[in-house]
Amino acid sequence: MKSAKIGVGIIGASGWGKVAHIPALQALSEYEIIAVCTTQQQSAEEIAQHFRINHFYTDPYELVANPDVELVVITVKVPEHYELIQIAINTGKHIYCEWPLALNQAEATDILQLATTKRIRHVSGLQARANPAINYVKDLLKEDYLGEVVSVNVSYSMPSFPTTGDTIDQAHAYLLDIKNGANQLTITAGHLLDGITYMMGPFAKVSATLETQHKEVSIIETGEVIQANAPDYVALHGKLTSGALLSGQFRNSIIAGLTIDIIGTKGEISMKSNDRLMFQWDSFILQAAIGANKDYHTLIVPSHYYHLDPQSVSMIAYNIAQLYIQFANDLHNDTYTTPDFQTGYETHYLLDHIIKSAETGTVQYLTAK
Repeated sequence: MKSAKIGVGIIGASGWGKVAHIPALQALSEYEIIAVCTTQQQSAEEIAQHFRINHFYTDPYELVANPDVELVVITVKVPEHYELIQIAINTGKHIYCEWPLALNQAEATDILQLATTKRIRHVSGLQARANPAINYVKDLLKEDYLGEVVSVNVSYSMPSFPTTGDTIDQAHAYLLDIKNGANQLTITAGHLLDGITYMMGPFAKVSATLETQHKEVSIIETGEVIQANAPDYVALHGKLTSGALLSGQFRNSIIAGLTIDIIGTKGEISMKSNDRLMFQWDSFILQAAIGANKDYHTLIVPSHYYHLDPQSVSMIAYNIAQLYIQFANDLHNDTYTTPDFQTGYETHYLLDHIIKSAETGTVQYLTAK
């Protein structure tokens, strides 16, 4: 008899899948991990034994063919997403694919069309949309807490993504090649800009500068010097369809920092990093100044935004767990609230316009998607 739990198979279980997805899923009663897949027999077997998972594979086709796997989770490097998503879709399985969804908008378009045709359920791993602090701010803005939002200012510095100065570890060297689709723009800025559109609506136009400031990077383990061509610095100006203006800077630095200032006609909200983590993971220090009051006061995120005990998993796994809870509720209630391939496509659409602006030196106008 088939379990009432949602059976999950994880492709890419030795990296991000191991540190974030497996702990998130095992903290939830709605799911059961049926199988894991890695490229090496030894690592697949070790992970399965460590987490007490019954099946392990090195061939993703075999994992997808397992009849007890209903949801295929894809947590491999971005260039492999396109093929693996197609395999899962054509087998009729639901899919959770980590962000970035694809290498570009063209791939995201194909993926979305195929998933829509096959009528499978899908999740794009845009975890910020499950972050309690971000959802609280979204609701405050919807309730007219700040009045009309007129501007948003973002300052975001990362000391170890993709590089630490001019060095990088071997496992992350692929981030330096723009062909691999995982870099400061697509990941650091991509998650945050998706969060901005989630809270405040889509962009109407963008103007951007992309630079590779660390062009020669040494691999820590070998000393080999490689040439980087993926952007590690992003400067962005834009206008949302609401009329609000946005300016943002995403960069490498010595010390981690993230501040988002949202200015409205009634006051301001400041979102500052509480944990020195990436935007989608951070718990944030929220402060507001309203009306004639020139001093900030602290905003506390209400408990109903937390669907899982924050102590039950690590911070990097928490919002992933929240997404899984949301998706299980969607399947149970036949609703569509979880970020999906349509959401991922829209974020790729924005990123492609940012790239085109940087390449041409022109303002890019976006149409509704």
